[in-house]
Amino acid sequence: MSTKKKKKNSNKISLIICAIAFVLMIFYVCFVDGFDNIISNISKINVGFLLVAVLCMVVYWTMEALQLHAVLQTLSPGQKFYKSFIVAILGQYFNCITPSSTGGQPMQAYYFKKFGVPVSNALTALLSRFIVYQFVLTVYSLFVLVVRFSSFAERFAPLMALVLVGFLINTGVIVVLIMAAFFTRPLKIMAKGVIKLGGKLRILKTAADVDNSIEKVNATIDEFHENFNFIKKKPWLIIRMIIYTIIQLTVYFSISYVIYLGFGLSGTDYITIISCQAFVLMISGFVPLPGALGAAEGSYTAFFGGIFNVPGRDPLAGTSTFIWRLLTFYLPIITGLVLSLFLGKVIKIASPDDPDEETPVEITAEEAKGDKL
Repeated sequence: MSTKKKKKNSNKISLIICAIAFVLMIFYVCFVDGFDNIISNISKINVGFLLVAVLCMVVYWTMEALQLHAVLQTLSPGQKFYKSFIVAILGQYFNCITPSSTGGQPMQAYYFKKFGVPVSNALTALLSRFIVYQFVLTVYSLFVLVVRFSSFAERFAPLMALVLVGFLINTGVIVVLIMAAFFTRPLKIMAKGVIKLGGKLRILKTAADVDNSIEKVNATIDEFHENFNFIKKKPWLIIRMIIYTIIQLTVYFSISYVIYLGFGLSGTDYITIISCQAFVLMISGFVPLPGALGAAEGSYTAFFGGIFNVPGRDPLAGTSTFIWRLLTFYLPIITGLVLSLFLGKVIKIASPDDPDEETPVEITAEEAKGDKL
């Protein structure tokens, strides 16, 4: 079976899982709020606030596109922003339907190539964005933990333990990235030791598997090291990407607050709500299922139950979970699926036999490093 066919089959399986998860989510929120209450509650939400929540997702995609585009503009000046925007949405789509969001970046590189962006430039943009995003996410999470951890620790002790696990995993990723930037050799030695241990434990079955894994990991470390060398010489690029990432995360975390206002609720401050949303993201981040199925809905309902279930009113925790998940998970899937199916019919994609397609100018690594923004 070809690699392309395997990917298609894998995506079909993931979509089927997501469809089943959607049905289960309906049953779950009906169990939490009751079917009659959900129908009644959905009809009560302010449509204007609902549109603002949808706009928040559009801004979320736009910020990711701006991050990628900022790097590409230094490498491929002919790249059009709408193409970066399309690739950003497609990346979110494949992140949603693959375990641990592993499918986004490879497919983004694939579509950038289809749009005429040299693979080396696409990888530089994607890895640079990943590096900056991880740093900002970790700092953002640290801020939220410092500000709100104590107030949640007693009421949500088991959940906050999971939040700390998620934070430590993100911090671990940052440690690895720092080592890739400044301590490449020790990192390769450590990675080699872990892989050989995997061979002894028969996780990797043959010596060839061990050698291939070591070679791939070393190549990945070298790629990250080269990207650090690229972006560290462009401080204004880093600042722009940091600003875009802060806006992206803040807008994403604000969706729950918009839903909260849409139901006409008050009494809970903005920082508390985005803190809850950040905690949900920290828990969801290490669940190896497409979209952290189950963990996302369960942790959201737990953290927001007291916020949306106001005495004297119909319970809203389940309904808010449904709307939030619909916007942040199923909307990217629907939008990305439509784009992936009809992209070739709507947008002209570059190919070797298409001389009319505008091809971005490829800049060498030395020229890129010497550029000033």
